[in-house]
Amino acid sequence: MVNINTTLIATIVISLIVGGLLGFYISQASIEPKKVTSTATEPPVSEKNVIQVTDKGFVPNTKKIKAGEVVTFISKATAPVWPAGDQHPTHDVYPSDAYAITGDQTKSFGSKACVEYSIRKGDVFDPCKLLLPDETFSFRFNEKGTWNLHNHVRPEHTGAIIVE
Repeated sequence: MVNINTTLIATIVISLIVGGLLGFYISQASIEPKKVTSTATEPPVSEKNVIQVTDKGFVPNTKKIKAGEVVTFISKATAPVWPAGDQHPTHDVYPSDAYAITGDQTKSFGSKACVEYSIRKGDVFDPCKLLLPDETFSFRFNEKGTWNLHNHVRPEHTGAIIVE
């Protein structure tokens, strides 16, 4: 009977140690968000042309710039935002060769140039990801025209970039 109790106690102690170590390991493991990769180089943050994306929309709602200038969108909302060119949900109004991408578009989570979630393909007016508070997305507007935009997660929030 002593052997059974000793074996039972040893098994319980070993189980607790293993369980504790496993719990410690799991609690220490950091779960990092998926990194966004890109085939395009994002231009530097613009100090001059900044648009805040807030809980109520874009501030300012309309921005006039010259061709070749960069606009930086900065999230000032309490929830994630996704500033992108029209039309919702494809974001393909602003011209880009990236929209010629072939393949399975059912994986797209927004723009046709976002062939797979969190992967930005080519130089497109779409960050292909959610922006958390204080994160930015910069885009160089080389094409003249009026380029309407929206918040992909709140498409009723709209604005425009006028490129002269």
